[in-house]
Amino acid sequence: MLQTTQTIIADIDRDLLAALDARAGLLTLRAILLRYQASGVTAAQVAGLLHELRPATQEGPLEDVILDALDMVTGWCTPQLRVWDGVGENRAS
Repeated sequence: MLQTTQTIIADIDRDLLAALDARAGLLTLRAILLRYQASGVTAAQVAGLLHELRPATQEGPLEDVILDALDMVTGWCTPQLRVWDGVGENRAS
């Protein structure tokens, strides 16, 4: 059975929400973000999704996990954790 891009993205969304809820580690989050990238989703689209989730988690441990994921999306992290090339090139090393 062939999956459409929409169903693949929906599956990744579900995986991301579960990982965030479980306070997943950086490598688990990065693996999920790499799946978004491989599916053609842009850094801006994923950043938008994470920004949408953030208000409901203000000042809690879940917000920290969302911020970690956002750092990897925007490039505000070490080059080894960065997912999208060219994003945040001069921010962290």
